[in-house]
Amino acid sequence: MHTFTAVDHRDHLREFGSDDFELARDADIHFADAEIAYEAGLASPVTITDRERCTAVLNQIVDAYWLRCQNRLEAIDRRSIVLQCLRNNEAILAEQDNWRRTRRAVAALHRDQSDILRASQKAREEMDRTQVSHRVMIEMAICTCPDGGGREATQEDIDYLGAQILQMTATAQESDAMRAEAIPAWLRTSLAGDFRLASDFSDLMRPYLLSHFETTHRRDITDYERHFTVRKRGTKTEEEAFGEDFVRAFRGECGISPIRLAEVATVLAEDAFKRKTNVVIRTRESLRELLLSERFSENEFESLMQHFVLPRRSDWTKVAFPFRSKDWWPWRYRRHLSLMARPLVALSETEIAYAPGFCEDSFRHVVMEAHSGAFDTEYFTSRVMKEYIGTANGRRGLDFNKAVAERFTKSGWRVWVEVQMTQLRCPRREASGDIDVIAVKDGIIYLCECKDLSFARTITEVVEQLGRFRGRHGDALWKHMRRAEWVRRNGTELGRIVGQKPVEIRSVLVTSKIVPMQFAHEFPVQVVPMDSLEAYLGLNHD
Repeated sequence: MHTFTAVDHRDHLREFGSDDFELARDADIHFADAEIAYEAGLASPVTITDRERCTAVLNQIVDAYWLRCQNRLEAIDRRSIVLQCLRNNEAILAEQDNWRRTRRAVAALHRDQSDILRASQKAREEMDRTQVSHRVMIEMAICTCPDGGGREATQEDIDYLGAQILQMTATAQESDAMRAEAIPAWLRTSLAGDFRLASDFSDLMRPYLLSHFETTHRRDITDYERHFTVRKRGTKTEEEAFGEDFVRAFRGECGISPIRLAEVATVLAEDAFKRKTNVVIRTRESLRELLLSERFSENEFESLMQHFVLPRRSDWTKVAFPFRSKDWWPWRYRRHLSLMARPLVALSETEIAYAPGFCEDSFRHVVMEAHSGAFDTEYFTSRVMKEYIGTANGRRGLDFNKAVAERFTKSGWRVWVEVQMTQLRCPRREASGDIDVIAVKDGIIYLCECKDLSFARTITEVVEQLGRFRGRHGDALWKHMRRAEWVRRNGTELGRIVGQKPVEIRSVLVTSKIVPMQFAHEFPVQVVPMDSLEAYLGLNHD
């Protein structure tokens, strides 16, 4: 079991990711704050083992942290805190770039590479937490802070709010994990303000996140030269780069094409350079005049305002159509009402604040996530984009199957792609669909379920991904397990397809990247990321 210690308003942290937020082993999880139990409406010590009641208590704690944030924000001038958070966010992004550029130099100066990896990951986690807390603070502030009449935001305000935001999101994620049965239904409260859980899920999260970070860390070292290479200017049209279907879908959804959105970022950056600032405040009308002077149309400007401005709302916790509740939940990613999706911040009815560098990052993020199909179809409102996402995900799945087959072929295996169970004479009532990849060598046969999955960033996303691949009735792994079980019982039918009698039949889930399932204590099939497939085959096939 583990410790998670809260930070209250007496601690003036300059980095929210300090040791106060580190998980330490060999203890219960603590939300140590002498007042939060009272604020959450928990008047007496209690031990709870009912899952529904546990999640209800955790949700009460989330509400209590939000109430603290709300009370503090209502006294602070909106403009002052938004601008301070935008500037801090820019500083964090610059620091992250510096770490990426210097990874090879740091690695060359130290013998203990594992120590470098741990130190680099810790620094990245600290920066990520600080960046997330600042972004959420902006989202809260524009809905809660007064527009004039409040006091200037202080560093103590930023520290206090950042601590509460991190505690709130951590508690919400634990609630999601509890609801999904990823952690035991056990919670104990005390009058001292301790909230203890039997597990905080870090036994899976830590190795999973470390493995993912190690991949990006080594990539930064390998790609060091790119920082000193002048990129050639592309000559492709956006239709050639993205495909006509995507450009049409993106324009139908957002009212502006991908290349024009990139050009908006360039105009904003050049304007900020002339002003000698990295954070800009403009009236809506002056921003309109700037873009129209650069030959953007009225429709393009209005589309930018509609889809990329973070709007003010009377209550941060309430939304109206077309938004959904999950669009404001800060413990979620890929949500409409996040600064990452809407980098232009509505300070008032007439003023907009933004950091041009972050706008470029945001626009790129929205375009590339949509192009790759990483967003769920429900994220979008237009029929044309929903259809594109469905088609893109289907095409991506087929392409990934072929890529996995090529890896097997490269290692000397004979492969079959997308073999229908009907070809194996399997009754539909026993198993249906197809086996993505069958690979054969020396009588060893792999039945591969191939999944091109998005990176799960938070406990909530990890829990959701694990929940989709439990091998339970109707989930994303269940049909593959039924197919593999039938094939093992009917090896002669498989032998007829592959031309040899099976010596051993193995079932494997091949994924596009490192996934949480690799670190689950009990998982029904072997999980192998594609980048590790050749090494895995070398170790497991003599």
